[in-house]
Amino acid sequence: MKKAILLLSICAIAGTTQAQLFDRIKNKVQQKVNEKIDKTIDDATAPKKKGDQGTTNSGNTPTTGESDNTAPAANNSGPANTDIKSYSRFDFVPGEKIIMHENFAQDAVGEFPGQWNTRSGAEIVTVSNRPGKWLAIKQDGIFYPEYLTSNLPDNFTLQVDVMASNGVAGIGLLTISVLKAASTEEKFDLGNDNHIMAPSFKVSLAPKSSGEGLLRYSSNVIGNNTINGLPVFNVPKKNYVRVSLWRQKQRVRVYLDSTKILDLPRALDAGAILNTLAFAAYAPDYEKQDGTFYISNITLAVGAPDTRNKLITEGKFISHGILFDTNSDQIKPESYGALKDIANVLSENAAVKVKIVGHTDADGNDKLNLDLSKRRADAVKAALGKDFGIDVARLETDGKGKNQPIDNNNTEIGKANNRRVEFIKL
Repeated sequence: MKKAILLLSICAIAGTTQAQLFDRIKNKVQQKVNEKIDKTIDDATAPKKKGDQGTTNSGNTPTTGESDNTAPAANNSGPANTDIKSYSRFDFVPGEKIIMHENFAQDAVGEFPGQWNTRSGAEIVTVSNRPGKWLAIKQDGIFYPEYLTSNLPDNFTLQVDVMASNGVAGIGLLTISVLKAASTEEKFDLGNDNHIMAPSFKVSLAPKSSGEGLLRYSSNVIGNNTINGLPVFNVPKKNYVRVSLWRQKQRVRVYLDSTKILDLPRALDAGAILNTLAFAAYAPDYEKQDGTFYISNITLAVGAPDTRNKLITEGKFISHGILFDTNSDQIKPESYGALKDIANVLSENAAVKVKIVGHTDADGNDKLNLDLSKRRADAVKAALGKDFGIDVARLETDGKGKNQPIDNNNTEIGKANNRRVEFIKL
């Protein structure tokens, strides 16, 4: 109390009003709070020390990405939104068959992934606020999976989880490219942000420390373009984003989390062939700023999900787009597009009844997998009734656990294809 009286007296002598004093104190307090938040974010995205246990998935989750993407993150301004309806504008539906599923599960922490290539450097890490393994990129370079060698069809989807530390805010740029390259040399030459002469589509993310994030997009057809002021990726307020890209012939859509950012009807030439996925990172003074980009849970799926024809004509539709929290029957909100897709077919064919069947991969306990697959089928039934108005009397449920695989359970791609929800016409 005496200190407060003395301080007020000094301020009065200096000609400072009490209101001005309180404003200064308030600003100092806010500055300290911001400094603490910044430190928390950098600590959260820092690699764990040796001896720390990274969070891993038991393999029971029939999702296209094995990390628990709806878990509350230490860096976000509030708890993660798990309401399916929060994604009501998310019409993204993953491709029919998964051909790439990269979560770096087979790679050792501290090493560069064995099936990737670069002329720079990066390493696999675990982080404290997100499960699974991540490729941490701390220097400029181009990084790509060598095992992706076939031409992509004119219908495919790509999803990537991206994080950034405070050190790249305002200076860093991460580019995700799908392009045509005939050799290793071309992949390095064409994978950078500026090269758009060859058939390609590129999305570049630049998180900012003040204001909002920036997105740059380009192709050999539309040239370079920029969108400023995106609230979905602006470090340190929000340092995580899920990027979804959907190509349908010439048309390309891009989503950040639940928001559709781009819908370009003529982004690519008709019949343009793409065969390479590449990531390019750029940030001046990486080490000086202690900046890092992180990528994980990369899923590439091909084919247009022809839900109506598959279900009504062929009698079965398989979905890889209905996602669940790890070891849980809680449906992830980014499943909205896939659920809406099947709900539309059921609404248009009111006499059709279906059985919803959950499936897992072979990892984990067989009995638990079987029970989980049944509970997830029940959860899908409940969501179709509650959120999309489908009469649940038309819906039966079952679960098969690991017992009916459609792919090899010895690879990550095979496991991702086996984790699915089937709709069977009765």
